[in-house]
Amino acid sequence: MNLYLLEKKLQNLISEEVGKEKAKKILDKLKVFLINDEKLGDYATNLIFLLREFAPKKEKIILEKIKKEFKQFSKIEIINNYLNFYLSDYELLKTFRLIYKNKQKFFNQNFGRKQKLNIDYVSANPTGPLTLGNTRGAVLGDALNNILKLVGFCVTKEYYINNRGMQIEILGKTILAHLGKIPWENNFYQGKYLKEIAPRIKVNHDAIRKPEKIGRKIADYILNNLIKPTLKKFGTFFDWFFPETELYANNLDKKVLKILKKKKLIAEKDGALFLLLTKLGGDKDEVLIKKTGEPTYFFSDIIHYWYKFFIKRNKIEILIVASDHLDHTRRLKLALKIFGIKNYQFQPIVYQFVHLKKSGKLLRMSKRRGVFITLEYLINEIDPGIVRFFFLQKSPEIVIDFDLDLAKKESEENPYWYVQYAYARLNSILEKAGKTINIDPQKVFLKIKDIESAKIILRKIHQFQDLTYLIYREKRVNLLIEYLISLAKKIHNFYEKEKILPDKRKICFVYFLKEFLGFVLSCLQIKPIKKI
Repeated sequence: MNLYLLEKKLQNLISEEVGKEKAKKILDKLKVFLINDEKLGDYATNLIFLLREFAPKKEKIILEKIKKEFKQFSKIEIINNYLNFYLSDYELLKTFRLIYKNKQKFFNQNFGRKQKLNIDYVSANPTGPLTLGNTRGAVLGDALNNILKLVGFCVTKEYYINNRGMQIEILGKTILAHLGKIPWENNFYQGKYLKEIAPRIKVNHDAIRKPEKIGRKIADYILNNLIKPTLKKFGTFFDWFFPETELYANNLDKKVLKILKKKKLIAEKDGALFLLLTKLGGDKDEVLIKKTGEPTYFFSDIIHYWYKFFIKRNKIEILIVASDHLDHTRRLKLALKIFGIKNYQFQPIVYQFVHLKKSGKLLRMSKRRGVFITLEYLINEIDPGIVRFFFLQKSPEIVIDFDLDLAKKESEENPYWYVQYAYARLNSILEKAGKTINIDPQKVFLKIKDIESAKIILRKIHQFQDLTYLIYREKRVNLLIEYLISLAKKIHNFYEKEKILPDKRKICFVYFLKEFLGFVLSCLQIKPIKKI
């Protein structure tokens, strides 16, 4: 029994026992959640509150049925008006035996049903090196990719290259200014890296009249020499890099415009072409093509997603972007409804920025002004695994104040090392034990089920399926870090309380724990450390 199955069983029971109208009200508000305090059980639900509000006469009947039919639990009780469920030893044995004998069968679920899902992340404008904000996008995208594959989606990872438009023109002009071809302007990119790149680019006299063409050359250079090598070093890889210019090379803009005109959602105002989003409930109409004839980024994104949904035939698209794109994602979601794209098919994840804290002070950054900390600098200072761990600790909507001094500390004060130390302790026991003996999991379980600290660990391990379900449903990959820290605490407690050697069944349990903890770390692309 896991969280998903418990939800389904409760939903089915309510639908059977309560009238359709009341059942709908209950199911709309029904919540089933994990309990972190093992003394209070494994799962809890607010069902009692809802029955008392909407169907008080059914409370006793439904409660009796739950206690009679939900055999997977050793105890079901009401605590503070919540209904709490305690997993039976048999359920824990089933989990232990399944992971022990067939890890993949336990870890892999089928919520995705092999649907094509694409994640667009990082996708930094190719105007400079990757920054801390881009890094947060990389960490979120990588972890989400790993979990969504576990729950049954066919996932692809995309880097979308914004290689046209005003920013690319400004990039070209910046290079021309560095070469002394045009005067310097305040809105040019001020990073030193462009001054270093400029002499390597050959420009002729015509280039002054075509700065966007020079900008594209520089964008390609930055992508191939500053962005891709850093991503590789960090361990982030993409299935495809898709340039914005390709949308127009294939005349997709004309196809999409034709659809919008047919739906009477296009109007010309002051020489520009507008999408009439107000007809769909939007706050205002949006420019698709400027009066200069230049397509906007908004139009490019509409074309891009039309291409991915209707030509590549992706079922679900996840877009991970920084908070300065929040309004853009809202407009895009509304625009995609024109083509019949449902809310669940386009899922934007908007994350807040990262502030670097060093020597107790926050550093202020601006990419345009050339004042920023790069990912390259960060992974030269600390291991990429530490970056991933710290950047996933908070949910996307919370700003990260990344404490570089704490991240560098190799002590239990640093949560990364606290988790790694748990793995190293398990490994040290196995090294002392020598060859691991394969013992029947039921015999191992019979030994450890009466050890309180070990049984608590098993209950935590059972929750891993619930964790991947919640991440699939809510896209909150920070739950992985919370889970790891909690699991590590329980492993440390077991290590410190129990005499393990030379008991062969306890040694087998330790081997099982080490393998499990190593797998969870791999979901974050963090390498476990055997010795500290």
